[in-house]
Amino acid sequence: MTETRKPGYREQGKKRAAANKPVGGVKPGFAINPEQMDYERRKLLEEMSTKLKPNRRQLNTMAAVAATEEPEYFDEEGKKREPTIRVLSLGAGVQSSCLALMAQEGLTKHKPDYMIFADTGWEPSFVYEHVEYLKKAITICPLITVERGNLREDLIKAANPIKGSHEESKSFAGRVPNPPLFAARPGGGRVGMLYRQCTHDYKVIPIQKKMRELLGIKPKHRVKKDMFVEQWIGISTDEAMRMKKARMPWLTSRWPLIEMKMSRADCLQWYRDIKKHPMPGKSSCIGCPYHHNDQWKNMQKNYPKDWEDACEVDDKIRHGLKNTESELFLHKSAKPLRSINFLEPKKQQNLFGETFDEEFSDECEGLCGV
Repeated sequence: MTETRKPGYREQGKKRAAANKPVGGVKPGFAINPEQMDYERRKLLEEMSTKLKPNRRQLNTMAAVAATEEPEYFDEEGKKREPTIRVLSLGAGVQSSCLALMAQEGLTKHKPDYMIFADTGWEPSFVYEHVEYLKKAITICPLITVERGNLREDLIKAANPIKGSHEESKSFAGRVPNPPLFAARPGGGRVGMLYRQCTHDYKVIPIQKKMRELLGIKPKHRVKKDMFVEQWIGISTDEAMRMKKARMPWLTSRWPLIEMKMSRADCLQWYRDIKKHPMPGKSSCIGCPYHHNDQWKNMQKNYPKDWEDACEVDDKIRHGLKNTESELFLHKSAKPLRSINFLEPKKQQNLFGETFDEEFSDECEGLCGV
């Protein structure tokens, strides 16, 4: 008797790929057309052959922007269909707030059915103030706040577990969705960085859980085949390489700002032109290790409560994390945050020997953050 062999993962993947192949050559529901991106990449190289050539990252970014277009969705018979719901993932920063307010002003082709803000519990005070403003300004759809827990408190608990407690019995990596803290061995040495897990666990998962709930799907139940969510993400053209295809079969990502060819600078200019809405700050957690020195300086100077909060957490994470022999820090210098005075100007020299304040060293490079 011949035993029937269960197909392996590779065979199953090929079978799914064949089943998902677009009917009649129709493009799948994804904003980037791979063939178009390849064409744009070759076109850009040809145009720049007599100029300064960009590096591969810059080239891919420009090609991705040029190839991004409004996605189209089709059923198995090739008939056009619409998403079950459209959801805007709101970070309350410059780009996502701009996208939300543009939708409110009727400047986007479609309107979201919901806007969702994921609260990590450790957002700056001005982010919470801006979210409250948006809740009053946005009338086209509900603005929902979701949360998984408190990142600040969870991090401190992991770094200072009570002996015999549940927190002590599990490893740091398995217990706490950790920020990408800077790690250095006592006595000096090379500074490394921990794996970032906080965004996924405190932002992505709560938002996806709420979207399933809005679809009417119960926990541990599969999303019906004829249902899917179009998720709007506020990534601008200068961040195009952050675009990623959604992993969930019921979820598709869309980047309206890139479709409209808008950069972060364009978003800022939109606020200035409309003169109707307040300019938001950069959305990121108070103690985010990705902070640039200018952001730490702004916090130390203008938000003393947030600064003291970050310093307190930085002090408490130094030695307590399990499975980590290194000392941990929030700042890239691997020095205690409290010991760094960002308010003291640091002079640098340019190519002509002229000195300038480090505060303005990145002013025109378009690297101000998300």
